[in-house]
Amino acid sequence: MRSRPTTTHFTAVFTLVFGLWSGSSHAQTATTPAAQRIVDHVRVLASDSCMGRGPGSSGIEKAATYVMSQFEAIGLKRAGRASYGDPFTLTTGVKLTGSNSVSFSVVIERPGVPVDQTRPITVGWKLGADYQPFGFSESGSVKGDVAFAGYGLSTSSYDDYAGVDVKGKIIVVLRGLPGWAEKDESLRQLSSIRSKTTVARDKGALAVIFVNKNGDSADVLSRFGLDRLGKNSGILVVQARRSTCAKVFPPKGTSLFVAESEIEKTKKPMSFALANVTSNVTVGLSFEESTTSNLIGMVEGTDPTLKDEYVVVGAHYDHIGMGDENSLAASPEPAIHYGADDNASGTAGMIELARAVSASPLKRSVLFMAFSGEEKGLLGSKHWVSTPTIPLEKIAAMINLDMIGRLKDGKLNVQGLGTSSVWPAVIDSAKKGLPLTVTTTADGFGPSDHSSFTGKGIPVLFFFTGLHGDYHRPSDTWDKVNADGQVTVLSMVERALRMIGDAPARPDFAKGADKPAATQSSSMALKVTFGVVPDYSDDPQGLHITGVKPGSPAEKGGLEGDDIITAMGATTIKNIYDLMTALGTFKPGDVTTVKVLRDGKPRELTVTFVGK
Repeated sequence: MRSRPTTTHFTAVFTLVFGLWSGSSHAQTATTPAAQRIVDHVRVLASDSCMGRGPGSSGIEKAATYVMSQFEAIGLKRAGRASYGDPFTLTTGVKLTGSNSVSFSVVIERPGVPVDQTRPITVGWKLGADYQPFGFSESGSVKGDVAFAGYGLSTSSYDDYAGVDVKGKIIVVLRGLPGWAEKDESLRQLSSIRSKTTVARDKGALAVIFVNKNGDSADVLSRFGLDRLGKNSGILVVQARRSTCAKVFPPKGTSLFVAESEIEKTKKPMSFALANVTSNVTVGLSFEESTTSNLIGMVEGTDPTLKDEYVVVGAHYDHIGMGDENSLAASPEPAIHYGADDNASGTAGMIELARAVSASPLKRSVLFMAFSGEEKGLLGSKHWVSTPTIPLEKIAAMINLDMIGRLKDGKLNVQGLGTSSVWPAVIDSAKKGLPLTVTTTADGFGPSDHSSFTGKGIPVLFFFTGLHGDYHRPSDTWDKVNADGQVTVLSMVERALRMIGDAPARPDFAKGADKPAATQSSSMALKVTFGVVPDYSDDPQGLHITGVKPGSPAEKGGLEGDDIITAMGATTIKNIYDLMTALGTFKPGDVTTVKVLRDGKPRELTVTFVGK
């Protein structure tokens, strides 16, 4: 490994090549030519014309044109499939289409009048006011009796389904957990909406109506939009205002409030059929498919042998456009979410590292990647590692830059330290002499593009200056970027990059680092290891996997990359939530069947689970 450089090329290249930035507006902390250039990039990417850089939009196309013009000006070699571009398709939106309706037929008993001779009252709900479908619901129409299934939980210690048959019924389920269950890990891991949806579907329910617990937010509907981890659920799912839903509970029966109170008081289920109440639920959704592109440029290495190995420097350049389902804005009205820190800052840093490396190449080649689709579930980086333009075995390491524009008090977090035994020494050397307080995280998984590479056995480092109050809000604007601080961060990143790129040996990949330290796709604390690499994009047949971990229960059971998992034990698998729900029911030593489709043909495999 080459010793730590006494200086960094980053600021020097900026000064020599660009001189002073000539714009008339300046971020408060842009006091050097290097910092001014960062501001220049961020202002373009986080401008009105780029409209939040939502994948599939004209705004992200403008951002892509800008990034490619920078690659061209720097002199990067084209390393995509079409010039710098690496196009792929993705689901970019969901819309209500056709007929959407929820109605109830309620028979109110009257003294002396037989129920079968009583004319029912029809109650219709207003879309957007009384109820809203979830973006992961199936489309279709169902009709059935109505039942209340408590919190929709089903475990050996607490089962909301034990006292009620929900097969063929439309069920009302409370969101969250009762207060007494908040610290019960076995219940907490099953409390997500998607987990409850899977259980309801497998119990035979036709549709689920979710309502909030009693409280200040009881009548608040969640924002409608795509679910980050897939749209296939196998059942109709809507959410309703509590006050609206409570009115369909028969006046002579148990009310929603009383049922919830009893569960809280007794710590026992309180589920029941709603007497003489039937419902019709119709959901119509359509999904928008778009084409977007990763952008890839390369600086070839100088060593005749090592140049055939590559270090990836990546940053996602997409954001959430006018405010998609990931928006945290107070208002649901469309507004440009500028994404200056997330992740125009990382994209700007990637561009300027490309300029520095182009001016002074490393022994290894460096791929500079601007990913799209990160905000939709790391889709761009997953696409690339699944169909790489460079063989994966030639990728020595990956450095990810995401939200590096808000350095405060010199605090920088570097994640992925546990993916290679050499990383601690690299980070210790790279930070020396810089006004940074560096904290580290061992796990190489997380909500950004480095995770896609970790899952393929590639060592990663993820640089991140932290969350803030403007995250995923329209207020994440260019003028709030700490450009001077970002230059300091990039100085450290460049040092690390040069050590990796010039070292005689490529970094090792630490044993077990391809298994997340914590489950990222749900809140579950699983007791078992399975060992598959899921493809989070949708597949109508089940959950597509891109690989299996060597020596894992999945590999020993015969699963292979490109299998589509359709069932695990008694659980139908349509998405990652279904898989996590199924895994949460097993303990080490348990044996179960896993059904898969391989090359379109069904297979049934046997898997024996081991502990984590």
